[in-house]
Amino acid sequence: MSNNQNLQNLIWKRYNWDTAKYEIKDIVLNKTVLTKDEKKAKLEEDKKLKETEKEYKEALAYIKDLVSPAFMKIQPNNIKVNNTYAKTFFVYAYPSFLEWNWLSPIINWDVKFDMSLFVYPVDSAYIQKYLRKRLTQLNSERSMNAEKGLVNDPAINAQIQDVEELRHKLTRWEEKYFHFSLYITIYGDTEDSLNKVGKDIENILAWRNVLQKQSYLRSEQGFLSTGPFAKDELWVYRNISTGGLSTTFPFSSSTLSHDDWILYWVNTHNNSLILYDRFKSENANMCVFAKSWGWKSFAIKLEILRSLMIGTDVIVIDPENEYQALINQVGWGYLDVSLNSNQRINPFDLPLGMKDKDEKPGDLLRNSVIDLLWLMNLMLGQLGAEESSIMEKALITTYSLKWITFEDDSADWKLMPVMSDLQDVLDTMDWAKSLVTRIEKYTSWIFSGIFSKQTNIDLTEWLQVFSVRDLNDALRPTAMYVILNYIWNKVRSKNKKRMLVIDEAWNIMQHEDSAKFLFWLVKRARKYNLWITTITQDVEDFMWSSYGKAIVTNSSIQLLLKQSTASIDVLQNIFKLTDQEKYILLNASVWQGLFFAWSEHVWIQVIASYFEEQVVTTDPNAQ
Repeated sequence: MSNNQNLQNLIWKRYNWDTAKYEIKDIVLNKTVLTKDEKKAKLEEDKKLKETEKEYKEALAYIKDLVSPAFMKIQPNNIKVNNTYAKTFFVYAYPSFLEWNWLSPIINWDVKFDMSLFVYPVDSAYIQKYLRKRLTQLNSERSMNAEKGLVNDPAINAQIQDVEELRHKLTRWEEKYFHFSLYITIYGDTEDSLNKVGKDIENILAWRNVLQKQSYLRSEQGFLSTGPFAKDELWVYRNISTGGLSTTFPFSSSTLSHDDWILYWVNTHNNSLILYDRFKSENANMCVFAKSWGWKSFAIKLEILRSLMIGTDVIVIDPENEYQALINQVGWGYLDVSLNSNQRINPFDLPLGMKDKDEKPGDLLRNSVIDLLWLMNLMLGQLGAEESSIMEKALITTYSLKWITFEDDSADWKLMPVMSDLQDVLDTMDWAKSLVTRIEKYTSWIFSGIFSKQTNIDLTEWLQVFSVRDLNDALRPTAMYVILNYIWNKVRSKNKKRMLVIDEAWNIMQHEDSAKFLFWLVKRARKYNLWITTITQDVEDFMWSSYGKAIVTNSSIQLLLKQSTASIDVLQNIFKLTDQEKYILLNASVWQGLFFAWSEHVWIQVIASYFEEQVVTTDPNAQ
């Protein structure tokens, strides 16, 4: 049997014309006749393909049903989608001059809206022809007025000048011409709320002499024009040049970004990155407030990790041993400050000389005595005038017994006194019995050793963490003062960018002397390239002290994360929060908050990479 006869038989035997058609094509192309098994395999393959295609179409229909609204009601002046009303406005006229960033009030408008901008390039030859025609009309109108003896119309002269200027720019390719459409769709839960928002947008645009109208009887077209379809259904446009068009670019929402430095967080308003250099602020101090488990330490540890990458020294006072994992990863100094630790700081160490001043040992001794008087007020209770005078004499005498006096030329290689040396001196002085009794617990009893031994640490690493978790509460304010004073003496001796983080700073604010010293440190830090970050969850305890308020005032940067209802009113009063910002902080999710840098208020999301999260997490179950 010939191939033609086989082909004819195959055609008449197939009951499905589409399948027969497919087989005919296959036979013609391959010049061979399929065997019975091959035909069967082909049929099975066709069947599977059709079933797959059917499933695909059914799934596609399901997705469309899933994302589409339950119903739409199109009315003359608005459109109702499910339970939401929408109304579209279009701009039909602009003033002769548009200031840069004129869309900013709308972009930063805190309501729900969609905006679409359509730009259509216009051929230069066409617009030049139109401008020549328009210029002829204007010149003719001016000549006719002159022949009639009418006063020269300045409006016509201005139009002629504008047209000629535009023609010159188009000829030199300094400008191009476009058709420009601007549509804004607003939303509301009720028609009344929709109308109220509509009045607001009319006022915002009218204030800039930008004329707009509602898309009356074209609600559906307006709604589609501002949807994610890239379709202009309204076709209401205005001629505009390159200069005017450049002022409409909607890249003007609230942002906080410098040209360099580190990535902080993400601006949730427009998903822009916050690249911020704290050293460029008037002062680089920052206050962080959040409720317990508000991820405040997580946010700051992320800042620390990224700051270390660009060579910034970081010093941390850690009250809860939360920075141990960070130290384990970067491999620098972790200092345990406790009664059972072998690491000690001697408060009698002379401060180092300032970086820009040649100070003699006598000058350093005076500073040390003043610092120690502050310390004694913390350790022994508030000293009266007489006790303070006795203590000052005792301190000077203690140093002199170690051959350190105001007249010395050098204190190098001299052994510094310790707390027990001061007690020995007080024992020999009249009217000092009460002071001796109070100082004994730091030299002979339960607190002996922690402040009565020579310093055996050195603040030289890029990252230094002072852990005070195991300190008794009675010792904590004193230890914090000693640590801060030690850090300050190191900082002022060398000009280098440093960051000092004081976690749970409310511990310091509970005592007036330590609070006063912290305020003094915050106020002077900028002169020595030091930026101080104070973190606390007890807002009321922190702000109870007048020094707490002063610290906030002298901190140009604030980070407010999730807050409790008990503290939100205090924060609102301090930072002048709007009701919306108050609502945001009460309902913020994890890693969200407000970032303030002077007048800039940015709603942020703290985002870390997977590896960063493993290093800086504060979740105890993740360690």
